[in-house]
Amino acid sequence: MAFTLPNIYHNRNLKIFVAIPVVMMIIGLYLSRGITLDSTLSGGQSITLQTNTTLSASQIASGITQTTHVLNPSVTVSSGQVSITLAANKTLSDAESYLIAADQYEANYTSALVNTTNYQLILKSDPANQTAQTLLAQSMAVGNSSAAATARYSGLVMSSLAPFGIPASLNASSPTAMVASAQSAYSNASSSYKQMIISGISKVVPFSSYSYQDITVLQSTFFLHELETIIIAAFILISIVVFVIFRSVVPSFAVVFGAANDMVVALGAMALFGIPLGVASIGGLLMLLGYSIDTDVLTAVRILKRREGTAEERAYGSMKTGLTMTATAIVSFAVLFAVSLIAYVPTYYEISGVVLFGLIGDLFTTWLGNASLILLYVKRKESGR
Repeated sequence: MAFTLPNIYHNRNLKIFVAIPVVMMIIGLYLSRGITLDSTLSGGQSITLQTNTTLSASQIASGITQTTHVLNPSVTVSSGQVSITLAANKTLSDAESYLIAADQYEANYTSALVNTTNYQLILKSDPANQTAQTLLAQSMAVGNSSAAATARYSGLVMSSLAPFGIPASLNASSPTAMVASAQSAYSNASSSYKQMIISGISKVVPFSSYSYQDITVLQSTFFLHELETIIIAAFILISIVVFVIFRSVVPSFAVVFGAANDMVVALGAMALFGIPLGVASIGGLLMLLGYSIDTDVLTAVRILKRREGTAEERAYGSMKTGLTMTATAIVSFAVLFAVSLIAYVPTYYEISGVVLFGLIGDLFTTWLGNASLILLYVKRKESGR
């Protein structure tokens, strides 16, 4: 006897259905606080080796951890090439942040010094110029505070690099000299760290050549900012398009809520299962966003635009079709997720994990939340309230 899916919308309390994805969103938001960033968004090192090694990605990763003491390296093995991504070294990251601050304050000092000189020249020809006197005092104050801040942050660079054997001495003859000393110390420490990493890797994987790239804190911050901008822009554009389609707040809100909830659920699952947030997982989130909008819009169109049967029957028909599509996608990404775990392919692991957990959340969001919201809207509209 064939199993027939019951119509869950017939004579049900739809408000209870809506509450389920809302609770899921709250849980997802709570869990997402523990999400980690991968090296593309937190900084680190990217190394590519040309090699004929027969070692697996997991064997290489384990060996690198043993020889370099860098935890959880990301390794991808392809024909004749091994790609390795390491998390940022905290000591170097801290030193880089201090160096950026020192450089900014040194630039403020230089600008204040130029202004001070200009105001002094003005007062030399016009000693009674009150405006120039006030501006001179202000620029001198800025120069003094900037010089002090430059010295403080340059000193922090030197002290933070002590684990690399960098002397704490600082050329304090001028703010410019301080920053130059700090930059030289940071460069030497970075070079020392690079040699240690390459030496450690060579003990695990013999290679004929390699490329080494630092992903700095400044670069990773830029990447993160750009990705945030892309996601925000995507939601704004989607909201506009959806509102143009339905010309009503409730259906438009239901569609956008569904997409947002799927992403929040995916982020919560990422934190729970240790899937890092990076360029690859951001790509997965954007894929999930497109899939969610597709199912939510089609469901809303079928319920609102078509006229055959009742609204509950149209929602039920849409659910049967949608569940088949989503189940197929879940199976596909579950297979990819399993393969990426076995073969140790971090990029596929991040993408498939994000989409897989997001699609599971989409089952509840679309058919309990989105569809129920639209049905409540239809009932209220039909009752004239």
